[in-house]
Amino acid sequence: MHIQWKDEYLVGEHLIDFDHQMLVNVSNELFHNVENGTGHEVIEKTIPCLNDYIDRHFTHEEALFLDSDYPDAEAHIKTHREIEKIFRGIEVAYNKDPHSLDPGEMLDFLNRWLVRHIIKIDREYIPYLEKAARERTDENA
Repeated sequence: MHIQWKDEYLVGEHLIDFDHQMLVNVSNELFHNVENGTGHEVIEKTIPCLNDYIDRHFTHEEALFLDSDYPDAEAHIKTHREIEKIFRGIEVAYNKDPHSLDPGEMLDFLNRWLVRHIIKIDREYIPYLEKAARERTDENA
């Protein structure tokens, strides 16, 4: 369940790569806390931290969409809202009753979502960001 960062996760956009690394780090912290039986208080603080990074990352991505001609921006943003809803639900459920969630299932979902998000979903918009960057460079030349 631990996510080992790999260079193949880099998408070439520095801010997004940093966000992805932070999401992996926070996910691994959550995994570590669950695996080691860390107290409820620590896990309870880690989940909102993860949600904050997810929100921040999605805000960064969506701002980049606005500066490019990414044709699937609307669908990508819709997916962001769905993921936010899922993770907010996890936070609410955990805060109500920590035993109501299976930590293994939660971490497995987080792992699958995050790796898929980085490797597949985010790679789809990179060519549009690169094109927009080239066009800005050409305008300034």
